[in-house]
Amino acid sequence: MYRRTATAIVFGFSALQTIALSAAQESSPSVVQPVLTEPGATPFHLSASITEQADFNEHVDLELFWVAANKWRRTITSQNFSQVLVVNGDKVFEQDSDDYFPLGIQALTTALIDPRPALQAWRPGDLLLTKANGAAEESGKFCFNIAKTMCGKSRYGLTETIGAPGEFVTFSDYKPFEGKRVARLVTYKVDQGDSLQARVTSLEKMGSIDEKLFEIDQPTSKEKQLAVETVSQAELSDRALQPLEIIWPQVLDGRTTGETSYLISIDKTGKVRDVLPLDVAIERANDSARRQIFDWKFKPVQKDGVSLQTEAVLKFNFNTRAYGPADMLTDSDARKLATNAVEPDFPAGSVPGTTCAIRVAVDSFGSLIEQIAGDCAPGLYEVCSRTLGKWRFSPITQDGKPLPYRAEILFHVP
Repeated sequence: MYRRTATAIVFGFSALQTIALSAAQESSPSVVQPVLTEPGATPFHLSASITEQADFNEHVDLELFWVAANKWRRTITSQNFSQVLVVNGDKVFEQDSDDYFPLGIQALTTALIDPRPALQAWRPGDLLLTKANGAAEESGKFCFNIAKTMCGKSRYGLTETIGAPGEFVTFSDYKPFEGKRVARLVTYKVDQGDSLQARVTSLEKMGSIDEKLFEIDQPTSKEKQLAVETVSQAELSDRALQPLEIIWPQVLDGRTTGETSYLISIDKTGKVRDVLPLDVAIERANDSARRQIFDWKFKPVQKDGVSLQTEAVLKFNFNTRAYGPADMLTDSDARKLATNAVEPDFPAGSVPGTTCAIRVAVDSFGSLIEQIAGDCAPGLYEVCSRTLGKWRFSPITQDGKPLPYRAEILFHVP
C-alpha cells in the first residue's frame, strides 16, 4: 500500500545547520507522528484535502477507510489524477485515471498515516528537527543549531521535520486520536516557493464496518495496477534512449562547476513525469536542466513482465563553461540571434550618447535565464532591463546542436 516517497522541507535552511545527534538518535530517528496502519491498530476513517501553494486551483480530495493491512479502501479525486483502490484479502481492485501516480500525492498519502518511509530514508547528516533530538519543541519553536541561536516558530505548535534530499516531510498541528497524537497538517515541498499541503479534515474511529465498502466483484490484473520501483542511476542509464547529458547554461557569475542531483519519476511507458531538484548548486541553471530531463525517454522498467512506474536519483557534475562560446558574444552578434529587439523608451532627461551595457545568459532553448548590469549610466538599467524582457532569443547552433551563450548588449541614448 505504501512506498518510500520523495518529499522536501518547507524551510529554506541548510542541512549543515542541523543539530548534532547522538549515535543512538542517528541510528533510529523518531517523530511523534504514529503509524496508524500497524498490525492491530484501531480501524479508522480519514479524509484530507491537498492543496498546492503555487496554484490554489490544484485541489486533491483523499479518503481512506482502513480496517487492516489486507482490508482497506482509498479514493483520490483531483483534476489531474483520480484513483479508487480497494484491497480485500488477496483481491485488489484498482481504477486509475492515468498510468502515473503523481509524486507529491504519493508522498502525502503515505506520510499522513505512516512516517516510516521518510524515517528509513534519513541518513546521518540529513536534516532532522524532531522532539526526540531536541530540535523541535511543543511550543512550536524549532532550531537548527545546538546553541539554539538559529530558530523559527510554527503557529501550529510542535512541528517536526525529517528528511534526506528528496525525502523531506514536515508534520505539524498535532491532535489526539485513540491515545496517540496525529499530525493534522503534513507538508511536502516540490521546489522553491512551491509546496503541497495535506490538511486532515476528518479522522475518526470506525465503529461498525460497512462490508460493502470493500466488496470486489472483478479484481484488477497486475498489468493495470500502479506499482513503483526505485532503481539506481546505473540501472536507469542502461534503459535510456539517449545520452543522459545536460547542456548547462553559461551563468554570468559565481560558481561555475560542481555537483547537482535530481530525483526523477518515470511512468509505465518510459516518459519522465516529475523532476524534483535535490542538491542544486546553481538555481539559475535549474529550470533549463529540468526542461532537458523532461525530454528524455526510457525503456519501461519491468518486473515479472509488468511495466512499472520508476524512480531514480541522478547525480551530475556540472560545468557551466563546457558548452557554447568561451567568450561573451558582442552586441552585434547577440542582436543577430534576437527577434523583437525593441529599443528602450528612455526617461526624460537622459543624456544623449550615454550607454547602458547589460550582460545576459541564454540557455540552449533560447531562454533568457539571467541578466546583470555592466557599465551602465545611472538611472538607465531598469528601463533597459524591462526592454530585454520583450526580446526573444535563439540559441547558437553547432553541427545542428543548440548551445547556450553569454553576451553583452548595449543600449545607447539617442
